[in-house]
Amino acid sequence: MTIRDELTPDQRALPLLHYIDPGFVHHRRIQTIIGREAMVPIDEAIRNLPDLPDWQRETRINHIFTEAMVMFCGHIGIKSLEEVLSTRRGHMFSSTEQVGPFHDLYDSERGVNNWVPRGDYDKRIEFHYSTQRICSDTMKAELYSGDTLSIIAEFHSIDDSRMIFHPIVMGSPWLYRGDTDPDFDIMWWGYNFFENFIEDFDEFSKVTDVPTPPSPEPMKLVSEAAFKQCLARILGDSTTSDWGGETSDYYTSHLHLRGKRTTAAFLLKGPARFAPMGLDHLGKRNDQIVRLANEPAQILFVQHSHDILPPVRETLRAFAAQSGRNRRYCLIDGRDSLRLLQAYDLYDFAVETSSS
Repeated sequence: MTIRDELTPDQRALPLLHYIDPGFVHHRRIQTIIGREAMVPIDEAIRNLPDLPDWQRETRINHIFTEAMVMFCGHIGIKSLEEVLSTRRGHMFSSTEQVGPFHDLYDSERGVNNWVPRGDYDKRIEFHYSTQRICSDTMKAELYSGDTLSIIAEFHSIDDSRMIFHPIVMGSPWLYRGDTDPDFDIMWWGYNFFENFIEDFDEFSKVTDVPTPPSPEPMKLVSEAAFKQCLARILGDSTTSDWGGETSDYYTSHLHLRGKRTTAAFLLKGPARFAPMGLDHLGKRNDQIVRLANEPAQILFVQHSHDILPPVRETLRAFAAQSGRNRRYCLIDGRDSLRLLQAYDLYDFAVETSSS
């Protein structure tokens, strides 16, 4: 079951928010980090809780603290783990990551789970925590066996071989409906929801009239610069060269997602290396996606003239789907790139421009 097959473009465009279903909450650290003033609404929310059984009251309090921490991360722009590692900036991260197993969890006071990276990093990343702060059996099982978890954590220490982070909140990735009323069950999508596809965008919607080609081979004749010019023609943007201080290959504010105007940053890859895109296309420690993620854009696009492999999708998703700072992302592989050019009668122009 994929989001492209199961949800309509209108459903995929709903303004849902990324949230954490808390299974580990460090109340003292949250209070220290957010400060005394921010504790006032937390205290008020706790005072307003109805009379509940102890276990239910504890669950409600964990959610109150988690919501406050997610809002804090969004307010000050806490970055994802890979952004922190690549830029060497920041002492906290908020992102959804794969963690390895810790098989001694049920017999230990201190837990240690390793991060499972998508690319190559020179140090091992470890998450150290008190097992007494785990507040659900599901969380224990996920940490024991390893799983995909949404984590807010702060840097603790570093040595020659490893970096240690202390989690503040950990839990399953979840969706928050906010003011929307989805006509589908959001619990099945969690971390996977924020991907959009080329046909979802108003300015690219003509691609639905073009069948998916059997091969991206024709894109071998289209340069990165030519594809960029075609994007500018479709979107009515200027065709001037790269803008000053750029961290992406193309940026636009003339894009609409199901009628709502949005901003988008594009990472473009032409046929100079005409092969499926893996993480090795994106620089050491995924630096090119890091720069893309630093753009003030609501949609992050990665386009390539050939196929795009799953690790690239997973990495882009991790940069986009953050608690308190979630954005959307879209992959345009060689076949969808070709569909786009054909839908807007730009393929011949792109080939001619590439050869001139």
